[in-house]
Amino acid sequence: MTDLHPAPKAPARRGLFTRLGLLTALCLPLWLSGCGNNDEADAGDPGRPAIAVTWLTADDDEIRETRHAVGTVEALAKPLIAAQISGVITALHADEGERIGAGELLATIEEDDYRDERDRAAAEVARLTAQVGVQERNVRRTRELRADGHLSEDELDNAEAELEAREQELAAALSSLRRAERDLERTRIRSGIDGAVEARHISKGDYVAPGDPLFELVDTHRLQVRIPVSERLAPRIDDETTLLLYNRAAQPQHLETTVTGIRPSIGARTRSLQLLAAVENPGKWQPGASIDAEIVLDLRTGVVLPGQSVVRRPAGEVVYILDDDDETVRERGVETGTRMADRIEIRSGVEPGERVIVDGAGFLTDGASVRAEAHEDESAGDE
Repeated sequence: MTDLHPAPKAPARRGLFTRLGLLTALCLPLWLSGCGNNDEADAGDPGRPAIAVTWLTADDDEIRETRHAVGTVEALAKPLIAAQISGVITALHADEGERIGAGELLATIEEDDYRDERDRAAAEVARLTAQVGVQERNVRRTRELRADGHLSEDELDNAEAELEAREQELAAALSSLRRAERDLERTRIRSGIDGAVEARHISKGDYVAPGDPLFELVDTHRLQVRIPVSERLAPRIDDETTLLLYNRAAQPQHLETTVTGIRPSIGARTRSLQLLAAVENPGKWQPGASIDAEIVLDLRTGVVLPGQSVVRRPAGEVVYILDDDDETVRERGVETGTRMADRIEIRSGVEPGERVIVDGAGFLTDGASVRAEAHEDESAGDE
């Protein structure tokens, strides 16, 4: 039987391969040409588009080499007021948290017994003063009679000895009077500093004895800042080292001072060195507050550039110097030093007056073409 619908034949593959080969032959020269152009561009083809950059003139600037630390504000004086005599507290004149001035009354102790003792001592002084006066007159008369030969030398000696004894008794009585007056004054508990009451340990009606704690005071005017630093910094710190202090919890926040003392020993547990700085309270700084401190280890002058000017390459750190033609750059190896926020010290490799690329430096190579404009800092300096 004859098949009226024969199966379709497979398409000839030879024609397909022929067309693919022709297409490859046409595209290969174009692809090779493209590869060759890229190599030339990478090698510094003058036809490559220039890179937009900004430049800044290198200049000498102040370089602060610092270390950061966190310190604590302390009161330079925190006296503990204790009782010097015994007695009952009859009145309180200050409480915790109150500001007090030097000599201000804090509390009083019952004074009747001490006033009586003062009066008794004063009366004894008056009595002995009168006796000394009488004896002085007796000695004068005795000397006159002795000069006329009416009295013996022994009688004169006895009169003078009696006068000396009365004078010694008077001196002792005066000492007792002064002590009684001091005890009477001590019934009035007074502050010895300008500051504030940190704590009160007594109440009205309490009986106190000598040595009992009454008040804890704190000097809020004279402060001390304590700053722990690494022991490795010890050789670089002395009494003239500058400190920049920042107190974020009070006004004013900033204070510049110097180290006024260094603890002679290094902490066994923390291995830290304790720096001390005595300061007058600049405002509302409070003992116990935390302080951010910058310790200025060195202050010198040198070339300083923005951090983005320095690029790290396999050979090391480099910068790019704008040529006199304003269109090309030269790569220059540099030695860097102290880093200060967004700036960096250039110890060698750049001289003052050279124009250094800032923005876009990371995209450059030696001899690259650029479209250079002055950096905003350069423009501001010109104005």
